[in-house]
Amino acid sequence: MDWKRLISVLSEEKAIYEELLACSDEKRNAVYEGQLERLDAVVRKEQAAAARLEHWEKQRLACMDAPEGSSDSPTLLFFATLAPGGEGEALRALHGELSELLRDLQAKNAENKVLLESRLDYAKFAIDALHTEQSGGLYGSRYGSEPPGSGLEERRLFDKKG
Repeated sequence: MDWKRLISVLSEEKAIYEELLACSDEKRNAVYEGQLERLDAVVRKEQAAAARLEHWEKQRLACMDAPEGSSDSPTLLFFATLAPGGEGEALRALHGELSELLRDLQAKNAENKVLLESRLDYAKFAIDALHTEQSGGLYGSRYGSEPPGSGLEERRLFDKKG
């Protein structure tokens, strides 16, 4: 196994996960501030990073072919035990760093999801309120003139005669 290649590939993946973590912060700020153009730019950046990550993940899988007599999908820590001295330590360190990055990314994505859902709920409420106001309210408007025959014309308690 080419240990240096595996370490190199994992380092590339780590850099992309760090970029995705930074994108999560940018996304949160863009959603919080209501900047749709900025949010769109961040999402495009995330998509590009995900495409690069897919490339490096294929490279990683190619490097981590299961050795004879091992389970079908050995873990990174399994390979760290097989690697000689310094490379094993490097793999263990990368495992820890990647694990922490993924936990942080998952937490930030969960926070962003809640924030985004909150903003969408507010936008839906505002749109519904504007629509209700423009349509004369839930029970019709008592203060504006309604088109004749709409059934919402002003009702009078007293006749004009009297």
